Amino acid sequence: MYKLIYDSSFKDLNENTIKIEIFKDTEDATTSSELLCTAEAIEINYETNDDVFKPLKCSDCQINVLTTKVLTDLYTALNNQIYCTIYKNGKLIWYGFGVPCLYQTDYSDEYNSLALQFNDILSSAENYKYTYIDKKQSIVSFYQIIKSIIGKIDTNNLIKNIYVHNTKKVNDSTELLNNLHILDRNFFDEANEAENCKDILSYIARYMNMTCYYFADSLYFVDYTNIHLINQYTKYNLLNDTNTITTINNDVINVNQNIYESNASIAINEQYNKIVVIANSNSNNTVTPEFNDSDDLINQNSDPNKFYETNRTISDKNYTFLNAFFKSKNDWNWQKPYSLASGTIEEVTIDNVAGANGSFWQKSAYYETEPEPSSLNWKTYFSICDNSIMGIKGVSGLQLSLKNPPVIAVKGGVFIVDIRYRLSGDWNAAECITTSDEQYYDGKYSTGFDNTMFKCRFSIADEIYFDGDNWVSYTEYHNKVARDYYKECTGPNTFRGATWYKYLDEYGYWRFCNKAEYDASNREKYTGGYSDVNAVYYYMRNGERIFIEKWFYDECALQDCFYLVHKNKTGDKVFDTTYTLTNTVSWRMNLAESEDGVAIALPNNKLTLGELKFEIFAPNQLGTIPMRRTDKQPVRCNAFHIEDVKLKYTTSSYLEDIFNDEKYEDDIKYENVIDENIVNEYDDIEFRVNTWNEHAASYSYVLTKKGDNYDFVNTMIDVASTDEYKAEEFCINNYVNYYSKPRFKYSNSIKNKNITLNSMFRENTLNKRFAINSIVYDLINDKVDVELNEIE
Repeated sequence: MYKLIYDSSFKDLNENTIKIEIFKDTEDATTSSELLCTAEAIEINYETNDDVFKPLKCSDCQINVLTTKVLTDLYTALNNQIYCTIYKNGKLIWYGFGVPCLYQTDYSDEYNSLALQFNDILSSAENYKYTYIDKKQSIVSFYQIIKSIIGKIDTNNLIKNIYVHNTKKVNDSTELLNNLHILDRNFFDEANEAENCKDILSYIARYMNMTCYYFADSLYFVDYTNIHLINQYTKYNLLNDTNTITTINNDVINVNQNIYESNASIAINEQYNKIVVIANSNSNNTVTPEFNDSDDLINQNSDPNKFYETNRTISDKNYTFLNAFFKSKNDWNWQKPYSLASGTIEEVTIDNVAGANGSFWQKSAYYETEPEPSSLNWKTYFSICDNSIMGIKGVSGLQLSLKNPPVIAVKGGVFIVDIRYRLSGDWNAAECITTSDEQYYDGKYSTGFDNTMFKCRFSIADEIYFDGDNWVSYTEYHNKVARDYYKECTGPNTFRGATWYKYLDEYGYWRFCNKAEYDASNREKYTGGYSDVNAVYYYMRNGERIFIEKWFYDECALQDCFYLVHKNKTGDKVFDTTYTLTNTVSWRMNLAESEDGVAIALPNNKLTLGELKFEIFAPNQLGTIPMRRTDKQPVRCNAFHIEDVKLKYTTSSYLEDIFNDEKYEDDIKYENVIDENIVNEYDDIEFRVNTWNEHAASYSYVLTKKGDNYDFVNTMIDVASTDEYKAEEFCINNYVNYYSKPRFKYSNSIKNKNITLNSMFRENTLNKRFAINSIVYDLINDKVDVELNEIE
């Protein structure tokens, strides 16, 4: 709880009442003591900068006091523990936080001079890391971001409003903060470390081509390019989340008529004829967490170093095996294994793993027992096991899914999925364990073999899902469920003389039926049989077999899922060999980050937006005999050992020069050069919140909402000029127009006639209009020391 510990009050030169209050967050009982200010009393300083369009203009305050004792209760190493408020005639004009650990004073037996330092909310934001607003990554508005940051620091709710200059339009509206959105994953790096809140405020202000500053009870976003042309602002009320349009007075103050003391100086700014803006994008290529990440996996046992040691003889050699069983802490959900004897297995151990049905992570190492090695080579696997009795397939459901599904916002591009796996007859993933040397075979004794298939659910926002060929609306899926389209089918079965019948119903669905229904139907219909009596499929209806085609069996088994496939070929080994999914990525796709895997293309004509669901089910060969033949003892697949699961996103149309493999840059560069022969280049200007670019996959792109749908923001409209450009192009134009020709800087001490950073000035001799670059408020003398920049 914040308690008042110091206060002071005095009259300035013009009889205005200045009041200081200092509060401390403490549970201790306190009483307020009065501070004695020096002759300099209080100075509030808004920083100066050579960058006229700097996105943040921070301020600090120095309170100068005389004291006969060491004020130890003002010493702090904590953020926000101490804050001060400064009032003028009862109205709050400044509010800031004690600088951690800053306490310096001369010391003697008499009065000692002490300077107390405080920073405003913008400076203090540097000490706070961004956190997800909805506890997980999501699409958030600029307003939500700014309000969240303010709330972290201003726990006393002294900041009541945000003002945004009405100089730009998006969606034909100058109300920007609720019209502009972004994926807040943009504010975290690849290691998921958050950026500080000050930088994020800077990114937002830069994108809007405005400067943000704090004053009194509000934050202001001001477009200094248009400050003399437009005085309308959108006022956002932080207490009730409403907004209104208001006018802020920016009448021109005549400097010559308001000089406090004459110490004027003038200068001309440096000119630049090359401006470069870099849209530094935060790549969203990596969609899923690193698989088998050592920071995520934790030992299932309470002892983090717990492992089990066993021995086996393989091919007359004695091996020592080391196994440890792990689980995912933050990244993945998985199907806990079960046993018929004891039910769900909460902790996999060496004693219960042989009977486990389900999934777990294991770390495995092995060596020939004699001699012992000097070090171990641990390998990590996600193992899906089926140890059901009597050879019956016992594991078939969902095995792996993302615990924190990412939110994506992309237009076009391609997902690439890959799984690195091997089949085994043993729960132990050690590579020296051999199951069988069997190969896929289609000769005289073969009864056939299937491709290896992982059932996968791949959907976005519960609105669309991928069916293996196309993206399908969930409305269609829900309609099929409601119309009893999907059946519980069985197969392949051995059945001689079976015939299937089907007709096209009023919804356009093929309905399988018996012969009587088929004969009675006057709709489009077909009938047929089976070329392989061992591959017959059907479902039961009221005790009757309704025979079906294989495609319908697959559709009912998959519903809103599809198969990730490895195509098995004759001669390939069945067991103990590492495979990946059959590649469908081609160089013709012209992908930015191309690699082998299954390609899933996204629609190019619209934004795909929402939470991505990625779920993997038990593979089809688990718990079965993958290679069926009549001349050999069948070998059952009891485990799939998965080394890696990868899901990435990449853009297409990426190669700029195919013959030289020249690619577009991820970070897009905008530049303007006036004279290539004589170049004085301004420091590169960085955007971290950007306009969408088709050549780079990124979280950094700004979105806008039109009705219920989002789309990327491509351009904004300048209200004064009606020019329409990208945000980065507006930025270049601002700098080029300002710095490509001489501009005056003017400094002086003038009377404080309610001057703010929105104030404009005119100086008679120069006959120029100016805006504030920096300002120092001297409260006891009721004056300001200003440095002014010439504006148009």
